[in-house]
This record gives sequence, C-alpha cells and structure tokens, in this order.
Amino acid sequence: MPQHCYHCGVDCDDSILWNDKVFCCSGCKLVYQLLDENGLCQYYDLTDMPGMTAKGHFVSDKYNYLDNEAIQEQLIQFKQGDQAHVVFYLPQIHCVSCVWLLENLHKINPGIIQSQTHFEKKEIKVVYQPSLITLKELVQLLAFVGYAPVIHLGGNDWLKKKKVNKKQLFKIGIAGFCFSNIMMLSFPEYLSNNAVELGNLRVFFIYINLLLSLPVLIYSASDFFISAYTGLRQKWLNIDAPIALAIAVTFSRSVYEILTQTGAGYLDSMSGIVFFMLIGRWFQDKSYDSFAFDRDYTSFFPLGVTVLQDGNEINKPLAELTKGERVLIKSEEMIPADSKLISDGALVDYSFVSGENAPIEVMKGALVYAGGIQKGRAIQLEVVKPVGQSYITELWNSPLLKSEKNAEKSFVHPWSQYFTIILFAIAISSGIYWSIYDISKIMPAVTAVLIVACPCSLLLTVTFTYGNVLRWLGKSKFYCKNASVIEAIDKIDTIVFDKTGTLTNHAETQLAYDGVPLSNNEMLAIKSITKESLHPLSQLIAQYYFSKVDGVVEVNKIENFIGKGTKANCGDFEVLIGSASFLASNHVYANQQKEGS
Repeated sequence: MPQHCYHCGVDCDDSILWNDKVFCCSGCKLVYQLLDENGLCQYYDLTDMPGMTAKGHFVSDKYNYLDNEAIQEQLIQFKQGDQAHVVFYLPQIHCVSCVWLLENLHKINPGIIQSQTHFEKKEIKVVYQPSLITLKELVQLLAFVGYAPVIHLGGNDWLKKKKVNKKQLFKIGIAGFCFSNIMMLSFPEYLSNNAVELGNLRVFFIYINLLLSLPVLIYSASDFFISAYTGLRQKWLNIDAPIALAIAVTFSRSVYEILTQTGAGYLDSMSGIVFFMLIGRWFQDKSYDSFAFDRDYTSFFPLGVTVLQDGNEINKPLAELTKGERVLIKSEEMIPADSKLISDGALVDYSFVSGENAPIEVMKGALVYAGGIQKGRAIQLEVVKPVGQSYITELWNSPLLKSEKNAEKSFVHPWSQYFTIILFAIAISSGIYWSIYDISKIMPAVTAVLIVACPCSLLLTVTFTYGNVLRWLGKSKFYCKNASVIEAIDKIDTIVFDKTGTLTNHAETQLAYDGVPLSNNEMLAIKSITKESLHPLSQLIAQYYFSKVDGVVEVNKIENFIGKGTKANCGDFEVLIGSASFLASNHVYANQQKEGS
C-alpha cells in the first residue's frame, strides 16, 4: 500500500520516519520538526497534508543577494527605527492552513512582530525587527516552510498586474467546448420527438454526450466540489454546496436514464450550469479587481504637487510625478511619494502611516515615506519611487484597514447557509410527498428541485449591483473602500460632520491691515512665513503682501499650532500670527505692540 508524506502528501518511495509519521524527504521532516518545536502542529489539523514539498526547493545561499542594502531599499516598504515592513507575493497560498501558519510566524522567530496575509491576492505583509532577523533570514524562513516568495526588484507595483488565471480560463474553455457540442449533438433528440428514424444514431449521440460531459464533471466543476467539501469539513454549508449537489444529481440522473434507456438525460443542463457558473465567477473576479481601491488611495493626497524645475515652481498633477524629480513640500502638506530629503532637516508626522502622532526628525539624505506630513518649514525632496509604488499604497490595501475580520463578505454568504437548508428541506418534502402518492415520481421530483434551484444568481446579482453602485459613487467623488461599506450605509442612523482644518473661502475674504505701519523687512518676514503654510488665511496674507514687497527671506524655524496660529523665526524677527487668544497665550495683545516682533 503506497504511503503519503505527512507534510505535503507526495507518494513516498524511500520513506523517512519521525514520531511515527512518514515523510518523503529530509526537508519535509525538518519543516515538521520546526513546527513541532514551536507548538504549531495545528497546521496539520486544519487541512490534511497542507504543506508544499521541500524536496530540492530550498538552497541556503539562494538569497545571498538580499544582503545588499541597495536591493533591500527596493523591497522594504517602510522602515523606522528597529521596525521594517515588507510585502511578499506567495503563490503557494491555497488554504486555511497556509493562512494560519503564515500568521503565526512570530512564534517561530521572535524577530517577526506581525504577519498578515491577503488570501485573495496571495500576499503577506510582515512587520519585523531588522536587529533580530534580517531580510534574507526572513525570506529563507518563508522558503524553508514551503512558501518561497516571488521577488521582483523595483517595487511591488507588478502585483497589480499578475498574470491571467490560465487554469480558470482552461476550465471555462473546456466547459464551453463540451457544452456547445453536447447541445449540437442533442438537436436530433430535441427535434425528433423520439422518432424511430434516428435508430442507432440516437444511442450513438447520447453516449458521445456522456463522454463529453466527463471532462466538465471531473475538471471544470472541480472547484465547486472542493469548495463544498471544504465547507462541510468546517461544518459550514457554503453557497457552493447546493451547486455541487445540483451538478452531481444531474449527472447521476442522466447516467441512470442513459443506462436504463429511459431517456437522454440532462447532460446539456449539467454542462450549461458549469459553463455559465464559471463565466459568472470569472466576471465576479474581474469585477472585484476593477472595484479595488488601488487607484484611489491618492484621493487623500493633493491633486497637484509643486515641482522645482530650473529654479521655477511648477504645479504638476500628482499622477505625472516621476522618479528623480524635485518637489517642494510646504508645512502641513502630505508627502506624495517615497523620496530622499534634500533640505538640511525635516520634522515628519507619520501618524497617517504608522499611527504614531509624535513627529520624527529626519536628517538630510534620509528617506521619507509617502503619507507623512511635513511639520515646520518647507522642504525639498527628490522622488525615489513613483506614487503607485510607495508604501502608502500597500498600507491602503492592507487587510488591517478592515473594520471587521470578514468585512469583505456580502450578506449573501451567511444567508447561503439558510438557502441550502431550505433547498434540502423542499427536496426532502417533495420526496416524502411523492412517496405517498406516486413512488415513480420521487426521483424526478427531487432531482428537479436540486437541478432548477441555483443560488449562484444571489451572489452574482449582489456583486454586479454593488459594483455599479461603487462606480456611480466614485463618479460623484464619494469613495468607498469596498462593497461592504454600501451594506453598512443601510444601518446608519446618525451622521456626524467633523470639520477637519478650515472652512474659510479666502476667495471671498477682504483683508485689511490695522495697526502700526510695518517696515519692508517686517512685511517680507510675514510674507515669507505665511507663504510656507497651507492654511487659507495664511495664503491670503501671503497674497496680500505679494503686491507690497518683492522677494522672500529664509525662515529659520516655524511651528504650527492647529486651530490657533503660527510661531516662526525669520531673520532678526520672532513672528506670531494667529488668533487673539493665541497671541494672548504668548503675552501679546491686540492693542499692544511687542518690541522686536
């Protein structure tokens, strides 16, 4: 009797025994030992033989190139202090055991802080401590446990352009070919009305149809049976259970009718169910790909960015920003792309990226990440990555942004369990009824219920409806992270408007100065300070002094107090600009002139 590897399920010729378990190679045995030593053998309880074979897949020096710092900079999405974030594409992810193991990597190596998988995209985001585990060691660990990442230098933008799922297209093609030919060969049956003229051709066509239906059942419909079986193992009747049952019952009834020569069966219906369901699933996947918010994360960024060219400031659309360009980032403005700091220093708030609201001091030449907010005076940056390859892209697409663990699931999924139960109840009731009144109609009635009732329309209808709603809202500049937001809107009973920033419309504001006449140097200092702020009132003041004094001077230090005002040093002046209460808190009053200010 052939034996199977306990880890990967491969047939074993030269078996290796360990703890009464059989392994195909020393690699699989070592992976099992590693998981056993760290208390992670639950991995094998979730799915039978879930691992990937380790035979010949792991070479210790394969990833030596990851010791190169230049290569590390292209792969690491975010790095601050002793913490780094990296995203890998793992094509081996295929089941719940994979997800469970990958999200428990921190138990194997304490240098891994957190690992979060994105099952649909087959990606894993790892937060780790470079002082405890290097990037090369992290990749080696993933490869050792059977999940060697596919590494592409120059960013992760390629992940959005993954290859077409050829296996899915092959299944659609085979199902379509068989379905069309079964329909064509069934035309004599449809039109003859059981006429005797067909003779032996009728039997020949029926058996040809049976032969054509086998690839549809065994290959094209395999995903439905696997999904239904997986759900049953987890004690959950998913939406694929009644579909798989309908396919199986239709085929079984057709075979019975063909062998007993009581009919031609319903092989055309079975192949049609599989073909159209596969097309529906394909459109569903394409729909969710198009609904993804990958392209809209920049809605949090300014529509334009100030680019420095030949000493001139040019306002350029964010989408046209390219690697190597120099940009000017003003106070309180978001950094649009991963860049290198050209100015002497900067104070960057990464609260939008990491949640830490304490500004980080960045030195000249250091890397600053997209999503950071510049605090203080304006700075110059050199773009090192296009906007689409920045760390903020991966942050926006992170599963951690979901408010709930299963936020992506539609209401159809929990209802599908009840749908399946009701469907089975109707089929059983039909069988009981006809067992009392006409036993000969039990099988036709029960199978008819299971064949006709198809829950696929529930899921596909919701998918396409929400997709159109997302597009409609997007055209109205109302952006939703995913379709689950639309369902949540129905439960809203209170709307809160939070004023972030200011509602001032400076286009309709008239500015007038009332006080001691200012010297040219004082007006120049005020103009230079307000020019670096994005607040509408500061911009209004800067425009007011543009017509009164030429040029600008360097601002040595600037501090912004949200909702209050600005404090800055410019030349020999210490300048306070803000509300009366802000000035009063600094012992300056509206009817009093402070010397040297």
